[in-house]
Amino acid sequence: MSAKQFWVVDFDNGGSATKSAYYPNNEGIKCWEPWVYLKGERTAYDYPATHDRTMKIMQFAMEKHEDLWGVLITGIDLWDSVATNCMRIQDLGLSKDGIEAADNRGAGSNERVQQQWDWAIRVTRFHQLTAVCRALVKRGVRVFWETHMKDVYGKGGKIVESDGAPAWEKSSAGYMFQIVHCRRKDEVEDGKVVGETFTAAFEKSKTDATLQGQRRTILTTRQGEEPNFMGLPELERL
Repeated sequence: MSAKQFWVVDFDNGGSATKSAYYPNNEGIKCWEPWVYLKGERTAYDYPATHDRTMKIMQFAMEKHEDLWGVLITGIDLWDSVATNCMRIQDLGLSKDGIEAADNRGAGSNERVQQQWDWAIRVTRFHQLTAVCRALVKRGVRVFWETHMKDVYGKGGKIVESDGAPAWEKSSAGYMFQIVHCRRKDEVEDGKVVGETFTAAFEKSKTDATLQGQRRTILTTRQGEEPNFMGLPELERL
């Protein structure tokens, strides 16, 4: 029997970059491109087609579930933007493309979302992905979501901190068995960053209560020294 595969649906290109850097010869890791691009100068992405392509990839994963060890979806916050733009462009007909959809002022021919319940369309589109992921888990496939944290902006539009909340559709946390928050802390001397410490905190651990609320150091770096990577072996227990 051949080794099982690990698939990456790579919205933010983090999966393909990591594979290229650290696992270039590992044929068991397959990175899928979910984005569909438009021809022309106005906008790059075809959001409805991207939504459809992503769902086709996940449906294919369902067909191949016996061959899969796990599936990672990078940039869930970008998937959220796909669902929002599809709602505006395709479902409600408020915008003609991604540029108009990004303008929530309703400028020009673009319009605002008029009814609060219309946002349920966006939620439904988002959780179409959730439904397939849950089905994969039931079939024994490990599914990982990676998302960024919401940023807090200060004066001048600069990011001053993360508010600690994952950037995804707000009901997503209820579907997760585990939630791990990864953070970086800089070590500063004389106003200069001389080292960094990366940690992982188990904010939710439904299948292993001993990890609930625990924090682990996963990587440390310091100027002029080799990095010390500890990883997160606890993930094997989840």
